[in-house]
Amino acid sequence: MTTRSELKTYLDDLKARFLKNPNVMGVETAISARIDDVIWEFWADREPPKSFALFAIGGYGRGTIHPESDIDLLFFFKDAIDEEAIKTVLHPLWDLQFKIGHQIRNAGDFRKFDETHMESYTAFLDCRFLIGDRATAGEFERELLHGMIRKNRQKFLKGLVDMKAVRYKQFGDTIFQLEPDLKEAPGGLRDVHWSGWVRKSLESNEGSSNGNPVVPDILEFHHRIRNYLHFNAGRNFNVLSFEFQEQIADKLAYKDSEHGEAAENLMRDYFLRAAEIARAASLWEEAIVGRPNTITVNSDFSDPFDMVSAFAEAHKRNARLDAATLVAIRRKLAESNGALSNNPRAGGIVLEMMKDRKGIYDALLAMHEVGLLGRIFPDFEEIRCRVIRDFFHKYTVDEHSLIAIRNIEQLPSSHHFTVLLNELENPELLLLSLLFHDIGKAHRHDEGNHVHPSTEGVKVILDKLEMPREQAEKVIFVVQAHLEMSKIILRRDFSDPQVIQQFADMVGSAENLRMLCLVTYADMKAVNNEVVTPWKEDLLWQLYVETYNRLTLGLADDQYTQQQELETDIEAITKLLPRGTPSQQIRDFLDGFPRQYLRATPKKQIAEHFLLSRKLADEPMVMHLARNGTVYDLLVMTADRPGLFSKITGVLSYYGMNIVRAQAFSNRHGTIFDLISFEDPDRFFEKNPSEISQFSKLLNEVIGGGVELGALLDRKFKSVVFRQKKGLTVQTGIHFDDEFSKRCTIMEIVAQDGFGLLYRVASVIASHGCNIEVALVTTEGHRALDVFYITRQGDKLSSELEQEIGRDLNSALAPAGV
Repeated sequence: MTTRSELKTYLDDLKARFLKNPNVMGVETAISARIDDVIWEFWADREPPKSFALFAIGGYGRGTIHPESDIDLLFFFKDAIDEEAIKTVLHPLWDLQFKIGHQIRNAGDFRKFDETHMESYTAFLDCRFLIGDRATAGEFERELLHGMIRKNRQKFLKGLVDMKAVRYKQFGDTIFQLEPDLKEAPGGLRDVHWSGWVRKSLESNEGSSNGNPVVPDILEFHHRIRNYLHFNAGRNFNVLSFEFQEQIADKLAYKDSEHGEAAENLMRDYFLRAAEIARAASLWEEAIVGRPNTITVNSDFSDPFDMVSAFAEAHKRNARLDAATLVAIRRKLAESNGALSNNPRAGGIVLEMMKDRKGIYDALLAMHEVGLLGRIFPDFEEIRCRVIRDFFHKYTVDEHSLIAIRNIEQLPSSHHFTVLLNELENPELLLLSLLFHDIGKAHRHDEGNHVHPSTEGVKVILDKLEMPREQAEKVIFVVQAHLEMSKIILRRDFSDPQVIQQFADMVGSAENLRMLCLVTYADMKAVNNEVVTPWKEDLLWQLYVETYNRLTLGLADDQYTQQQELETDIEAITKLLPRGTPSQQIRDFLDGFPRQYLRATPKKQIAEHFLLSRKLADEPMVMHLARNGTVYDLLVMTADRPGLFSKITGVLSYYGMNIVRAQAFSNRHGTIFDLISFEDPDRFFEKNPSEISQFSKLLNEVIGGGVELGALLDRKFKSVVFRQKKGLTVQTGIHFDDEFSKRCTIMEIVAQDGFGLLYRVASVIASHGCNIEVALVTTEGHRALDVFYITRQGDKLSSELEQEIGRDLNSALAPAGV
């Protein structure tokens, strides 16, 4: 009889051999076979009860037990349940410390179909006989299980479709996860199991073999990675995290290449295989629900342009090509000679398709999946499944580009950006720009420097496509400038007229501005689901309006119009104030404030700020908190502010708030404003409204010096909850700019995001006697991109002071122990 120590020795040896060379052995099949032997030992000298069968089910039934997987068993009794038979199997397995998942069923349990038992039914479909009466086992498989499914085929198949839909929804309906779940995510092993269940249900073939409808090489890759995760995590852990990506890439001998780092190349291979698995599952789903509105093209596709025309015709009819046509195209593409590569005729057909935006995402995606889009545009094929491991981008580069196109396709008619889309002379050029805007990411490049290779690449493509010069220049401009608007709204204070003027000079025309604004919106929204908040969308719109006005109005007219608008605004604010409030007091209040404050802040809010400022005659400090959609606006007014900004950000960090923007300004009468916008990612204030008053009280005490903020935060800095998670690291970078702003020194910081980061930065700045006039805070995954407009005694910083601040910031932001 196998002992616990013998089993441990076996598994330790298996692990050692696997880690030495993961490519030569199937751990999951070896473990399954060993468990079979152990169970058979229990019955070596025993006679199984009559009308009893023990089955391996689930993963064990498929013969693929990973190192930390549960062992699933079905005890089936045709008649009465025999407790001794169950104990004979379970007790020794428990003694050996196996993790057992078992079910006990008899024939009566299969007389009626129960939709709530779908998970059990699917596990039974993968059953494999172990011990007992073979006649009983055969009766269970052929008559009871498959008989029940045959009688309730439509309900069962609907249950399978629903199971897949729920699972896919949990992962955003995409295989392209930053850290995919090898088992449950779309394109994971569960899709393989699901495809097998559908096949068996449709065939209902008397308990057929457990063959998989997926290429074995693909399964071996997934199994190999899952084995590694289990061995190294020491538990049933199936998430291919960034940490494990690097380890597995090294173990599987991946190397850095011109296409990316070793781990990125590993993930590219994973996504290619996951796509094949998901595609197979999709075909099996179509076998259940059908595929409405499909067309068949009867052609041998000896003329490669017929393939492009087939997709164009399907798109024109708002239909899809059927599976047989797609198979024929895929087969012909394998024999093609490159005749379609950047061919003017083929490219012209695609551009014509883009004129009809309805369904264009599905059409391009289908062309990409079959391999045709990459044959027409080889540069796009180069970014297939290209992974950017930055904790920020959710999708591979090719999927990101196609989703950006979908974002334009799905723009609601009532959306203000739709107005810009309708005004474009050639909207199809917008979609073409989005298709190509990131092709420079095909190869390794300096971080953030993919724009140049993308631009140079698109120049070559458009030249080969023989696109008219005027149209080509629009596409080239947009690709070259596609990051500029997002940089300005997130990293520049565009209330400064100089910023708007410089941007308007770069854009050059209203048509370019419309194209660039729409590309920026679609590009940002395609990064991940959380990037384009209503606040950021509003900033983008404001930048468009400001720049459009500058492009369409002369500078003198612009100044005159703004003065007229100022008086109109003051009149509107006066109407919101107590009767008899002199308008001159409002002018005095606004005198010296940034123009953007008056234009972008709702008039009602300005009126509230004005009334709050009058309280400063009796109080040293006034605070006001308001919610604007998903963003909170915190206003602190005072006549003095030594270290005020760092104290406010420190208290916000203590409460776990995510600061997105901050402004500090004063009027000519000495009233100091710190206006900070922040998000509450955990909805702490919403769930605990009473904590808002506690927050206000703590903020007052910290600013007044009654509470030592450093001691308050120190406990959280050291807490394991706020400790930096393992994964990609971001090297701190600090850059000073004394040219862009007339009045301030601009300091840009790129650093690893973490608890209290903004507080630490602000504390260093305050320690040097400097004021933060504007702070623009952006987070991309685990990377913080923060911009500060800084002055000291009203002037820019000296180069010596910049060096001192830079040195102190590097020290303050260094990881613990460095």
